[in-house]
Amino acid sequence: MVNFPAPIGGTALPADFGPSVLFAVLYALLSPLTVYRLYKRQSRTLLITGSIIFSVERVVIFSLRAVQSHNEALRFSHGLATYMQVSFAMGFIIIANDLVNIVRCILVNPTYGSDMYYQSPAASTKGGAFTPPPDGTPDQPKLRFWHRRFSEFLGLAFMAATIPGSVATSHYSETFDNQQKADSASKFRFVSTAVALFMCILLSAATAWGRSKFPRTSRRGAFIIWFICFLVSNVAVYRLSVLSIKTTSLTVQTPLDSPGSKAAFYVTHALPEWLAILILLLVNVRKSFGTGLVGDWRWRDLPKKETNAETDRIPLQELEEGRRSR
Repeated sequence: MVNFPAPIGGTALPADFGPSVLFAVLYALLSPLTVYRLYKRQSRTLLITGSIIFSVERVVIFSLRAVQSHNEALRFSHGLATYMQVSFAMGFIIIANDLVNIVRCILVNPTYGSDMYYQSPAASTKGGAFTPPPDGTPDQPKLRFWHRRFSEFLGLAFMAATIPGSVATSHYSETFDNQQKADSASKFRFVSTAVALFMCILLSAATAWGRSKFPRTSRRGAFIIWFICFLVSNVAVYRLSVLSIKTTSLTVQTPLDSPGSKAAFYVTHALPEWLAILILLLVNVRKSFGTGLVGDWRWRDLPKKETNAETDRIPLQELEEGRRSR
């Protein structure tokens, strides 16, 4: 008999119908806000694309969970069980990964001096939290270089959360009758979640450092990042607290199927994710964090003489958009 990791969120029972419908509706209600953010030029940014896709996927998964709660055949479907575990394992990591690119803009924008500010992500948006520095403000290219390398490290480090999590959950059904695979999946799930939690703490610390180092950094923007990191960290802590629970069959109830555990799942896993997406959509990310359309995409700065080169075409187009909107 194989002891494999119990499904996070437990098996979809009749009691799950109400909460599942509620969250499917809550995520569906985010659609008009998503459309508005994508339609309005001054709030349009690609940096939260992962979170937007995630919010659409959540409508699907909670709808399926509602159907499972009253359909025994679907309730114990191996395919659906695998899909649910992949989704629940990757969702909060996707949100945190989007924060990496936002934090990069927070760290990079204040390093631009008055002569180089036009190359910054914030320069393409009128009326944002990051305003042009006073004339004569010195540029800090070396510090900007290291901020970019640090942000790239964070992006790569999140791969250490994404890859083990994907491996562990995408083959979830294969753990039902193979103890070796079950043990490996259990270890990978722990690694993925622990790394994601550590990276959220690192993102919060980087934001705090940026705020203390550069007074021009928006206090409101910093608090938003901290709060979203707090929400995502809650999901990670909850997962770490229940990942050790095992079962021998999907048809056997585990501690995760008790009413209290179900409530804990919806309150500490599902709700924080929804709140994080809601905040990212309510806040004008482009203006609040000076992201522009594509964020800080450069590896290095361009010398002044290269500013009209083809390689600088995208940010210059954004700058023109900002000028026309005035």
